[in-house]
Amino acid sequence: MISLGCAKNLVDAEIMLGSVLERGMQITPDAGEADVLVVNTCAFIDSAKEESIEAILEAHQARGLGKRPNQKLIVSGCMSQRFAAELRASMPEVDAFIGLDQVRELGAIVERVVVGDAVPGGEKHGYRAAGD
Repeated sequence: MISLGCAKNLVDAEIMLGSVLERGMQITPDAGEADVLVVNTCAFIDSAKEESIEAILEAHQARGLGKRPNQKLIVSGCMSQRFAAELRASMPEVDAFIGLDQVRELGAIVERVVVGDAVPGGEKHGYRAAGD
């Protein structure tokens, strides 16, 4: 997992990793060894959005060059929540976008993504970002 942004993202990342462990999956510190890579994004300020987009694109490029060309890519976090429709349209290389309300479900989502099932999510559910 690549987790960017604030302390809340760190907490969400820990919750997501716990969900994965509860499903009996293993976690590796080496992104190149992972069957599924999660990029936990931030969209608080423009530079955080840019960093998140760069991390997603780098993860996609690395899976094509690495040991896991079939590695799945999941994007989570506030950028995925706030800009779900735009991201889906502009980043078809991402296997799933999940919203803030789905962090506790990452283990189940990973299972679905690995077998190629669609994962609904990332939509706005009454959350409002500053300035909206």
